[in-house]
Amino acid sequence: MTATSTSPTMTVAPAAPTVTSRIWNVARMNMANPFLTLVMPWLITAAIFLLNLAIMLMVIRAAGGRENLDPTAFSYNGGISWILFFMTVVAVQTMNLTFRFALGFSVTRRDFYLGSALYFVMLSLIFGTGIAVLAGVERATGGWGIDAAFFAPDGLAEQPLIVLWALYVMALLMFLFLGALAATVWVRWKAYGLYGLIIGLAVLLVAAGWMITASDSWGAIGEYLTGSPILEVWAWTLPVTVSCAVAGALILRRATPQA
Repeated sequence: MTATSTSPTMTVAPAAPTVTSRIWNVARMNMANPFLTLVMPWLITAAIFLLNLAIMLMVIRAAGGRENLDPTAFSYNGGISWILFFMTVVAVQTMNLTFRFALGFSVTRRDFYLGSALYFVMLSLIFGTGIAVLAGVERATGGWGIDAAFFAPDGLAEQPLIVLWALYVMALLMFLFLGALAATVWVRWKAYGLYGLIIGLAVLLVAAGWMITASDSWGAIGEYLTGSPILEVWAWTLPVTVSCAVAGALILRRATPQA
């Protein structure tokens, strides 16, 4: 008769997810429905572009030909700027609609914010690259054959594509994190907090205007904006972006999902 060994079997617990994987999982969660953030913006951009193109062709026909119009007649188009405001809405929806859902899966507030911030950076890179590529196509086709400037309007038309890409990425980042700040204020304090944020920003802008006026600095600021490289001027959006990102993170630390 032989003895049977019954030593206990050791089970190895699965390794806890790393900080990087947790943040990436939040970013992936925000990509669960890509239509709103990755498909719809391009569809709307295409619609706005085609409508603008149709209007330009109508003007050319009414004028009796492109040669009868000023060479810069179609260079002052701000249609592409719509995407900046749309990204603000995207950030608001991302922070507001997924916050309760994420916390229900035991995601920490820090990981949720960092994962959402990563997603915003990705969106900025994707759309900044896409717009820069379309601006390159626009230049290669002579402004779609009619000297039009939609993706790189006046002031940006002469900039290298890499500079144009950087400008759009910085602008998209600023509007996304401004939306994130507004959303975190809403999540924590609802409408009253949002009213306070809007009033506070208005007070800051007016106070800054008074300080510039009192120091007679408008002329110097105008000279700097018009005489400095555009990339240097737009780089001033980065402190605004970082300030919004930090403020949003601090506010969300104590936010509680509400009905």
